Amino acid sequence: MTFLSNPVAARLLWAIPLLLVVIFVATAWAGIQQREVSESGQTVDAEVIGLNLRERSEITTGQVGLRYTPPGAAAPVERDVELPIILLKEIEVDYLATPEGETMRLPIVVSADTDQIVLASHRRGTWLLTFSLAGMALIGAVGSALLVGGWNRFLAREGDPALRTGTATV
Repeated sequence: MTFLSNPVAARLLWAIPLLLVVIFVATAWAGIQQREVSESGQTVDAEVIGLNLRERSEITTGQVGLRYTPPGAAAPVERDVELPIILLKEIEVDYLATPEGETMRLPIVVSADTDQIVLASHRRGTWLLTFSLAGMALIGAVGSALLVGGWNRFLAREGDPALRTGTATV
């Protein structure tokens, strides 16, 4: 008997589509918040305090360090924000071109109601990208639910295919 042919293990496979549904809900909620911030948030100038790009052959990731004062706050806040690589490359060009001794300013849109940050130059693109990621998670959840459901039905109807004995005709 193979591991996934075990009825208990086959039922545990339902954790995969469930995890993707949780990712979908969390990402869709972040997209809703980003849309609200981009439409009704307040634009503030953030000081870029650092840029960290990790470029490797298999994956490129990075984040930008920002210092800004949120609306209604007295003290500035420092946050490291992960952004899509295309936006980080755009910020990197301006960051490296900033003269020595000066700090780069980046206009961002923020709201007192949420911790979401939207780049002022990419208001619409930010929440559209987030919704597209949520859509991919939903497609993955539906696809994996169909596969897991089909596998569980197959096991209930046919049994473990590894335990079948057949006669081979030559």
